[in-house]
Amino acid sequence: MARKILNQLLWHPEMKLSSCKITYIHRGSSQNLKTISGSQIKKIEKGFLILEEDVQIPYHRIIKIECPDILIWKKRTSKDK
Repeated sequence: MARKILNQLLWHPEMKLSSCKITYIHRGSSQNLKTISGSQIKKIEKGFLILEEDVQIPYHRIIKIECPDILIWKKRTSKDK
């Protein structure tokens, strides 16, 4: 689902992926989470994002996508059920 949302933002005429924030699981970071700007996304591949310096982020690690002051998408967890 994260990939679909990111692609929609990439091609949306009124939204800019570069102004969005993507939060994903990144072990070793504070709270095991890291947030990047959409401007750091180099490519949206089938199974993962490619960031600058060819860092690959699998979509299943993405937990939240926010665009200026709007929560666009949040991954459902067992706590949400």
